[in-house]
Amino acid sequence: MKSTLNLFKPLLIFFAAITFFSCSTETGIWRKEQIKDGQRDELHNLTGKIFKAILTKDDRTFSNYLSKEMLSGYYYNKLSSQVYDQLMRDSLVLFDEFYVLNKYLNADTITVKNGNNSYKLIYNGDPQEMYIAMYLPKKKLPDQYLTTLVYGNFDYGWKLKDINVTPYKINSKTAPELYQQATDDYTRGNVFAAANTMQLARSCSRPNSYWQYDNETDLYNFAAKVSNEVNTTYHFPLKVEAVKSGPSIFRIYNNTYNEGTFPNVCYITKLSLTDTAALVKENKSIRGVINSLLPGIESGTPYIVYSAFNKMPSYSEAVPHYEFKIKLH
Repeated sequence: MKSTLNLFKPLLIFFAAITFFSCSTETGIWRKEQIKDGQRDELHNLTGKIFKAILTKDDRTFSNYLSKEMLSGYYYNKLSSQVYDQLMRDSLVLFDEFYVLNKYLNADTITVKNGNNSYKLIYNGDPQEMYIAMYLPKKKLPDQYLTTLVYGNFDYGWKLKDINVTPYKINSKTAPELYQQATDDYTRGNVFAAANTMQLARSCSRPNSYWQYDNETDLYNFAAKVSNEVNTTYHFPLKVEAVKSGPSIFRIYNNTYNEGTFPNVCYITKLSLTDTAALVKENKSIRGVINSLLPGIESGTPYIVYSAFNKMPSYSEAVPHYEFKIKLH
């Protein structure tokens, strides 16, 4: 028995070495104003320089701020272009920030309590000293992307470990808020509204690759439930029998516009796309029966879009269509 314990002892010591840090006795998380002024100013200035390099497309300067891992990954140009797109649309303002001295090497966690929007940041804690900064557009647009910069203080200085640009809000709501909207619609029997909204909720359920909402499992399970229910109950193309001209719905998907992201109902019409008056009349008839045909498709959204085609769209050619964007609320 004694010899067996001695054999395992070195393995246990090695495991501890890769799991815990020992270079600093102090560990902890400091958020926003809790960060020391000098440290915070230094990191804010660093981010400002990075944003300037990206905005001016100064790739050489930008590369100086990247960790060795980022430089070797050959994907930083794509990431910088995503940040560039955000900066060109609007100035970015600080949403949240964390300065951390990590306890664990393999996976450390930051917990943020915010009611239904509570979440965790689960990330690799190497190096021990890190800084995470998250930015949102200054304008309060319906659809918002979160720009996340993750820094590490390596033996060669503060460098970027990662950049994320990911949907945070759709139609001015976070994933848990959309999930709540969808469950309310489902309770009222509006299954199509619930399914469409859950597509949006899934799209913004991970505002960055480290973010995990506390109710994420429930959210994904409900999304799968309503999607399966819709796919089992409704089969496309779906002929609109109540409309004399005989249109047939072949696809419904969410499409993004300046006002937000809304359902787009695509259908085949037998009418000429140049006969505007007839198309308007037909579309009015479709809207008169759409909620009984697809329960709740027009509920819970400020707009809905209808696209009329004479033939199925194709990836190999541009197929003309006539579009109706209807304001509901």
